[in-house]
Amino acid sequence: MTRALWVMAIALGLSATVPTFGQNTLPTPAAGAKRFTENDALPVMDGLRKALESESRGHLLALFDAKRMPGFAAFRDQVAQFFTQYQSFRVNYHVTQTAQDGEFGSIVSEFVIEGQSTSAGLPGLRRRVQVHLVLAWNGSAWKITDLSPREVFE
Repeated sequence: MTRALWVMAIALGLSATVPTFGQNTLPTPAAGAKRFTENDALPVMDGLRKALESESRGHLLALFDAKRMPGFAAFRDQVAQFFTQYQSFRVNYHVTQTAQDGEFGSIVSEFVIEGQSTSAGLPGLRRRVQVHLVLAWNGSAWKITDLSPREVFE
């Protein structure tokens, strides 16, 4: 009888460590990671809006984590070119989704940007695009570690 109890105890112990699939649970942040919420998303999106509307390339790039963002140097050059082509920006956004995956937060937003061409006779800018931002907490603020599509700044 003790052998049967021993086998049952082992079986119960093993089943407790097997992950269950199909449950509707959200990923939780890693131990010590900051939780990302919609209240965190709004200042990031508003920072993008303010940086563009004030025509501040420096403030725009400061929203990004240069060390963690793949291809940041090329993106920085793309933004510089963007600011030489357009001016007098107007930006609207509507956050449609926020989520967290481990230590990263994400934002999906409807993003509308308008700007005037810096060259006479060339058309202005008007883009309406769904943007996806991936963010990481750097200890004091959420910084953008990826943005897609990056063509929004072409």
